[in-house]
Amino acid sequence: MNNHNHNNNHILNPFSPQHPVQPLCFADRKDELQYFKETARNSARLDPPAPLNYAILGTWGQGKTSLLYKFRQIVLEELKDDIRCVCIYFPLSPQVCQSWDIFCDSFLRTVKSTMNSTRKIWPKIKVEIEHWEVGMDLGVVSAKRKVNSGTTSLVDALQSLWEKILKPSGTQIAFVLLDDLHYFPIKAEESAYLTLRTTFQELVNRKCNYSLVVTAPSLLFSEIAETAEPVLRFFKRFDLKPFTFDETKEAINVRLKVAGSKLIVDDKVIEQISRKTEGHPYLIMFAMFELLTLTRGFSKIGIDIFEKNWPRIEESFGRSIFAQKFQTASDKERELMIKIAESRKDLVSPSDIRGVRGATELFSRLEKKELLIRHGRGRYRLFHPMFAEFLRKIDMSYNNQS
Repeated sequence: MNNHNHNNNHILNPFSPQHPVQPLCFADRKDELQYFKETARNSARLDPPAPLNYAILGTWGQGKTSLLYKFRQIVLEELKDDIRCVCIYFPLSPQVCQSWDIFCDSFLRTVKSTMNSTRKIWPKIKVEIEHWEVGMDLGVVSAKRKVNSGTTSLVDALQSLWEKILKPSGTQIAFVLLDDLHYFPIKAEESAYLTLRTTFQELVNRKCNYSLVVTAPSLLFSEIAETAEPVLRFFKRFDLKPFTFDETKEAINVRLKVAGSKLIVDDKVIEQISRKTEGHPYLIMFAMFELLTLTRGFSKIGIDIFEKNWPRIEESFGRSIFAQKFQTASDKERELMIKIAESRKDLVSPSDIRGVRGATELFSRLEKKELLIRHGRGRYRLFHPMFAEFLRKIDMSYNNQS
């Protein structure tokens, strides 16, 4: 294997895993993309309006936000000759989700800065949106033109936005993209999810064509079902799954191509990465970032180079990902996870774990932290086999110290 270090020493590493994938580097999810394209066109043209709403679901690192970004790019760029649309992207956080009123006020205050539209209608929208002003008055959300005053609800505000600005500009549909729906105050205000549903149902009833797109952990919809089951029927669900080998290969090669890299990664290497990560998108990107960092200067990465460097990559997984996740658990939860790892069983239930009090409750808490994944009724596995191996090594170090 030749090392062309003098030529390739400064090749950029395009596999930074800390950020969502930008649309230019997006790979796979072909079924989800095709369905969204077809239904977005349909929703834009229906009169009276009857838009679909979408929920992008998955565990951490499965690419929920990346797919949301891709949806936005599709309607603003790929479908620009078919539909005239507006996208309002609003990333949620604990601060803006303390209550329904705070969410509404924060959302309306940022409409001007978070709105994008297809080019044909943007000049008209830009002129009118500058006159839009929102504020909070004694805890009640208000929205008004600068020349007017008075308070109104979120429904009224968005209806006014549609009728006075969006529809006159030629907008056919407005997509409202809410990222990280799990920050909504489900405990503090159990009606918040129902209120969100009612808001967008009422907007359509008032002939305002708003389509709601959200991202959320898969487990959240199970929790919502207990208190607000109608919310589930309001969305078309996209449940994201791990990548196959072919999808892993596409995800790797598209990033190299976009970065202008001539590096060749052998299919046997990609097969090993796919197998070891189980197709987990975040872990694939992390493994590739570490691999390229360790092999800087090579024009081709074959299986021998990969196997030589894998132990160091595995150490980085433990240090940078698994150790941090381990720290989010309580002492009792850590003890339970180590016992699960020691059992080496594919699936376990609380009754399988001996010597841990309150195992059922601990299982539930670890599932909410996405450290355990439920498979069927009452059966669980650690979120990844590499995490299980990390836990076994921790247990060995504890035993050696004692």
